Amino acid sequence: MSLLKASFFKGFAVYLGSSVINKAIPFLLLPILTKYLSPEEYGILALYQVMISFVMPFIGMNMQNNITRNFFSKSKEFLAKVIFNLVVVLTTTTVVVTLILSIYLLLGGNHFSIPTRWIYALPIMAYMGALNDFNLSILRNSKKPLFYGAFEISKTIIDLSITILLIVVYSFSWEGRAIGMLISTVIIGGLSVFRMWKNGYLLIEIDKSQINEILRISLPLIPHALGGVIMAVGDRIIIDQMVGTAEMGIYTVGYQFGMIMTLVTTAFNQTWTPWMYELLAQNKLENKIKIVKATYITCISFILIALLITTISYFLLPYMTTKEYHGAFVYVIWVALGYAFFGMYTLVFPYGVHVGKTSYLGIITFSAAAINILANLVLIKLNGPVGSAQATLISYIFMFVSVWWYSNKLFPMPWFKFIKK
Repeated sequence: MSLLKASFFKGFAVYLGSSVINKAIPFLLLPILTKYLSPEEYGILALYQVMISFVMPFIGMNMQNNITRNFFSKSKEFLAKVIFNLVVVLTTTTVVVTLILSIYLLLGGNHFSIPTRWIYALPIMAYMGALNDFNLSILRNSKKPLFYGAFEISKTIIDLSITILLIVVYSFSWEGRAIGMLISTVIIGGLSVFRMWKNGYLLIEIDKSQINEILRISLPLIPHALGGVIMAVGDRIIIDQMVGTAEMGIYTVGYQFGMIMTLVTTAFNQTWTPWMYELLAQNKLENKIKIVKATYITCISFILIALLITTISYFLLPYMTTKEYHGAFVYVIWVALGYAFFGMYTLVFPYGVHVGKTSYLGIITFSAAAINILANLVLIKLNGPVGSAQATLISYIFMFVSVWWYSNKLFPMPWFKFIKK
């Protein structure tokens, strides 16, 4: 038991370290971006990042879940066939999305001040990013956190270096940041394919039954993922339209400080998910009780960490940004708490995937997205831009509670039984 715990926390420590380094880009770049970009330019960059997030669910469809789902119960040969067919589906979705974007642009669709060339770059980034996700899923489930960290950190170094060079030295404005994201994603995506091939995780064999199974699991996750994107980035579009691009740029700075919370929740989830699936596969009551206890402890920890992040941000933000961005602090606590509840949601999300029933996730997430939009419209009018951050918290609380409740209907867990003991 002690060896299992040591392995769990060792993995968590490595994932946390790589997550901190990988997701430190927004904070390492804040002093540079706020110095060299005006709030309006920063707002345009934020809008482009919103577009990337919006396209990814349609291309990637969270297909990496098919790897985790089969990793502990199927042979490596079977898994290699699954991964190749994942690439086939991924390539198809990328072509379809590219065609849709082309038609949209030909019909004169709104660019939101984004040049056409960067609209066409969206599917490329989503495609290569999904390939990287496949590789990272293999590494995570293989319990190889050091290799996982190497891929994540390498991407960060490439991204950071190119961004600083282009913005500071060559005055590329916000496009310097976009170029850094594009090049780093393409390089790491290519290396991911090479590693999967070299290690026997790509077996070229088109299997219609596997493709159908992939689509059965992943298609219902599109509205689920899209709803998540709307909650994560829709607020910035609404602020841009209701308040202005400059205020949206300031809001994005505060949002990034609040999103420090995701460093913890993402890193924890990288260790939690394979650990949880492995225990669930054994179908023992003592394992279920172990998961329940760990869930409660983790939820409380997430809230405490969110409050700590808010306190630290109060002192840190003035030193990392110029004066015109200092008002961003007011958004931090709402965003940090919102992502604490999103972290709680990731703890209960796997139950539906475990039993192969994911359609309900789309309904719940889309409902949460609708609540988010309505709350944004109401609270921004009542409280100003901070109402958008408050709407984020409300929608994530709803999503966590709803998924927790319905997951328990699909796969009952002893949420209160251990208390009696």
